[in-house]
Amino acid sequence: MKKGIHPHYDTCKVTCVCGNTFETRSTVSEVKVAVCNVCHPYYTGKKGRVVSEAGRLEKFRKKYEGIDYGQKQTDEA
Repeated sequence: MKKGIHPHYDTCKVTCVCGNTFETRSTVSEVKVAVCNVCHPYYTGKKGRVVSEAGRLEKFRKKYEGIDYGQKQTDEA
């Protein structure tokens, strides 16, 4: 490796808003995050909010209503 062109890589303190802290390695000395493995719903098994699939589909269909995407026209008689 060439000398003087690479950033300094040292231990880094990561702090979450829930209060959890841990150390890792990075080019910065301190990182603040919004979620970590202690408070993230995927790791804790708790659902934070319910995502409505029906609402997402309705929004998608409304947004792309009337676009045929190059499909062949059929007679609906």
